[in-house]
Amino acid sequence: MADIRLAAIDPVAFAPQALSPDGRGRSGAYPRPRRQRSARERLLATLAPNRQPETCEVDYVVDAQGMMVAVLVRDVSSGEVIARINAEDLWQLGSEEAAGGLLLERKG
Repeated sequence: MADIRLAAIDPVAFAPQALSPDGRGRSGAYPRPRRQRSARERLLATLAPNRQPETCEVDYVVDAQGMMVAVLVRDVSSGEVIARINAEDLWQLGSEEAAGGLLLERKG
């Protein structure tokens, strides 16, 4: 199972791209519209980058009072837990003042 660490980060700024020589700001080819990925697909791409989304399941662990205590990513065929995020980590990030973003670091 991969070690996962969550931490707050400052907002990120982007600079505009330089114009192409033709002055129209494009490289000649029109960009294809990107399909919006679901929250599940984005989570799986981050926590299990080497796995196909169809081979994984996301499971929410709740306690006896119905409170979520963790989010698990499991392999569908074997049931192996690939990644786990504790709800405490998410709540701490949400309560920090002026948190500009979220950094997810995956080891392993």
